[in-house]
Amino acid sequence: MTFITFIYKIGNNSKTYYGKYITDYVSDDHEGLDEEVKYTLVDGINRYRNKKALPKLHSKIHIGIMSFSSNKYIPVYSTEKEINCFDFYFINENYKKQIFINGKLLD
Repeated sequence: MTFITFIYKIGNNSKTYYGKYITDYVSDDHEGLDEEVKYTLVDGINRYRNKKALPKLHSKIHIGIMSFSSNKYIPVYSTEKEINCFDFYFINENYKKQIFINGKLLD
């Protein structure tokens, strides 16, 4: 498994949010790890906002990568309990994708 842990800010808001992106694979041909998580992050935020009858996000997202971990030989995973510690949590495992916002699974 590959893990990308990051912080993000929305627009000019000074509040910092925390995210984790877990996937089976990250291409070595990407435009930066921040860009790798951005599409999924914006999609998840917009799906959450839609569910709450809020307009789509139009503010710029600022993403800072805090860590990257990938090792197929040593288990570097955490338990699902950590999902509640993050504002945004994405799991892409065995072609099953799940997005959690504030610890709650988006439908």
